[in-house]
Amino acid sequence: MRVLLVQAFTALDMELVYPLGLAYLAAHIRDRHAVEIFDVNLHRDDPYAALEACVLAFAPDVVGFSLRNMKVGMPHLHTDDFEPQQRAIQLVKRVAPRAKIVAGGTAFSLYSEVMMRRLPEVDIGVWGEAELRFAALLDDIDHPERLRGVYFRRGIELVYTGQSPGVEWAENRPPSRDLVPHEPYLRSSFVSVGVQAKRGCSLHCVHCSDTFLLGHRVRQRDPVEVVDEMELLVREHGVRQMFICDQIFNIPVGHAIAICEEITRRKLDVKWSAWFNEHRNTLPDELMVALKRAGCGLLSFSPDHVDDRMLRNLDKNFRHEDMLYTVQVAKKHGMDVEYSFFLNSPGEDWRSLSAIVRFLAHARWELGPRLRLFTLLMMQPIRVYPHTRLHELAKETGLIDKDHELVEGQFWNPGSLQYAVAGIQSAAHTVYDLRQSWRKMSGRTFDSVTRP
Repeated sequence: MRVLLVQAFTALDMELVYPLGLAYLAAHIRDRHAVEIFDVNLHRDDPYAALEACVLAFAPDVVGFSLRNMKVGMPHLHTDDFEPQQRAIQLVKRVAPRAKIVAGGTAFSLYSEVMMRRLPEVDIGVWGEAELRFAALLDDIDHPERLRGVYFRRGIELVYTGQSPGVEWAENRPPSRDLVPHEPYLRSSFVSVGVQAKRGCSLHCVHCSDTFLLGHRVRQRDPVEVVDEMELLVREHGVRQMFICDQIFNIPVGHAIAICEEITRRKLDVKWSAWFNEHRNTLPDELMVALKRAGCGLLSFSPDHVDDRMLRNLDKNFRHEDMLYTVQVAKKHGMDVEYSFFLNSPGEDWRSLSAIVRFLAHARWELGPRLRLFTLLMMQPIRVYPHTRLHELAKETGLIDKDHELVEGQFWNPGSLQYAVAGIQSAAHTVYDLRQSWRKMSGRTFDSVTRP
């Protein structure tokens, strides 16, 4: 069969993201099917005309849509990602009416039943990690009921075949990196080209939907295989900046150190970053030294708060003293740092809100320019996602209706503090924009592009 894999629209204010998930899918099917990958986001001047031309030229039997995002960024900057995704799917159904449309991806898995109801053009939906099941589905496309984790239509009835297990690394093939050029993504941002070293997260943050999608069991990839992929990116695709897109890179610590040591052993010339946990036990000096030697230029933290009471409310595994340690250890080892914070989280008050500002002032004083100003843009209220404990709390407190589908973004931002949040965000944007304008005029590059 001829299979077209489409990375659907993401918000216009986002950096480009290399379609890694589709590259994994392609690796499992290209030995039996003709495969092409099309990223709508590379054609933002006229994405629908480009998609239509691709469909007409390729004449697919199956079109697989990766629905990656539902509204991202700041609340006042949100573009509605659902409508463009709907429009793209409807276009494909119109241009290639006989092609089967299969939907998957992170956003689809979070909102799967809602998506199937709202998008009648979608014939089949695949929940969760789909590499093995998508390949099996293509081999028996007329009988989706034989697979787990699949939505399909039986007349007007929507049928779900039941929960499916995650994919073990031993079963997974390396992603097919040759089907999409990397160069446009490298122009967009340092974080645009990703590599996976593990799946799953052992943490229990109240707002996070990743554990619903990937589970709490951390499935580690062989460090040698991780660096094999990094080396292929460097040598065959000219990629020398990348992001290890695990939920958390430094849990477990030993796995992170092993990857760093393998990079160093090969003398691989690459700059990279990842998301790191803040607990001091996950940031030992041994790891920091290994990171520095291996080319990690930025510690990306998503602590969400700094106040102990708020960290307990968010069910974080660290406390304020650990946040101070992140500043100390970054200064000691000469590492750049960025943080992301939530504003007006459950239980927030003026004292806890001001603690974030005081922490950032402390970090700036200690780290100077090593505290990336991109941090200022990463302060926002929490979006309420389905299948999270925050979603249940939002329903219990009446913040959202019990039957709200959450496709249209809802944020935990109640009470009078929402005005303070708006003021903080406005001030942060002003400072960041002024800084970036100065950097541009002085011929320096942008923080958002140069990470690390």
